[in-house]
Amino acid sequence: MGKNAFDVALEQLAEATEYMKLESEIYEIMKEPMAQLTVRIPVRMDNGKVEIFTGFRFQHNTALGPTRGGTRFHSEETKEDVKALSLWMTLKNALNEIPNGGAKGGVIVDSQKLSQGELERLCRGYIRKIAPIIGAWKDFPGADIGTSSQTQSWMLDEWEAMNMHHEAGGISGKMMVLGGSEGRPEATSRGLLFATREVVRARKLEIKGLTAVVQGFGKVGWHLAKLYQRDGIQVLAVSDVDTAIFDPKGLDILDVNAYVERSGTLKGYPKAIEIGNVELLELECDILAPCAVQNVITEENAPRIKAQFLIEGANGPTTPEAEKILIDKGVFIAPDIWANSGGTQVAHFERIQNLNDNNWSEEEVNAKLERINHKVFNEIYALHTEKNISMRLACWIKAISKVVEAMKARGWV
Repeated sequence: MGKNAFDVALEQLAEATEYMKLESEIYEIMKEPMAQLTVRIPVRMDNGKVEIFTGFRFQHNTALGPTRGGTRFHSEETKEDVKALSLWMTLKNALNEIPNGGAKGGVIVDSQKLSQGELERLCRGYIRKIAPIIGAWKDFPGADIGTSSQTQSWMLDEWEAMNMHHEAGGISGKMMVLGGSEGRPEATSRGLLFATREVVRARKLEIKGLTAVVQGFGKVGWHLAKLYQRDGIQVLAVSDVDTAIFDPKGLDILDVNAYVERSGTLKGYPKAIEIGNVELLELECDILAPCAVQNVITEENAPRIKAQFLIEGANGPTTPEAEKILIDKGVFIAPDIWANSGGTQVAHFERIQNLNDNNWSEEEVNAKLERINHKVFNEIYALHTEKNISMRLACWIKAISKVVEAMKARGWV
């Protein structure tokens, strides 16, 4: 059996703490979430029967402040995934100057198979189960795979009904009318675009005319492909769970999305060649952006990756063994905890707006996001070049340093 996401996260943590020569207790504190809640959620289905769903909410570290992190509704969700994602969220927040610890939640469910009513009852049931440990000053869940502004709005409504007061800052990723933020739907993808511009500039190349392959055509992949095309990047291929499509002359992304909105899948798209998801990762291109799930680039397929830039739209898409191979080949990797932090950053902006009764324009949100993305890149790139270490290790060193500083200030270590 291959490594799971948590195995990979622990390897990365061990590498960083050993390089930094930190006390062993730092690793021991950070290797597991500080709070781990597993719940069983009974939901009455439309056929009258009750099904029980398993859910999680893990809070990794509170040294920097109350925790935040998304909620994933996925049929293959595991405790190990949620633990890894909560650790990565702590580091993502620390790296990107967000004053929060990391958390993650999830429910083992294929939300696509639920009716609207069943999905709403599941969202409300999940919030009722995790209510004791969440709130605007404890832990504020956001959206992720399988959740949306609608699910977040149901969760907010249930949370507020239970507490008998409004608390918009307690849930992020909700609809605009309930306190959501402008720019949130594209935030992760826009952050990935900004990251792509930074790494391309670092190689002294022009972004216009480059080619890209995007794995995943969900919330992140579709918006990223669209933004790439607007920036003059030729998107050669995209994929979903059913198939991948390829056009050596470049896809018309708006047309592809229109087809997906009609059919619900990329399968059968008439204006491109259908290929396998494995083949997609190995296509000749300048930019490869995995925007689906963890551990898709491995020791086995890394030697056949032909891209010169790897932009990690997913969390943990590259195993440590694969990363070593890619670095040896000269691939410039934009690590997940920096590159895909746009959604996390704008969720933070959403909370600031909620707590201060402000509404920022989309232009303001995007400008703030770009400034932070640029600042963090300059810091990690300087560390990467000065110490001759990987970009990922540079990210982890900067993030862990901030968490350790907070833990020491609190007297934990």
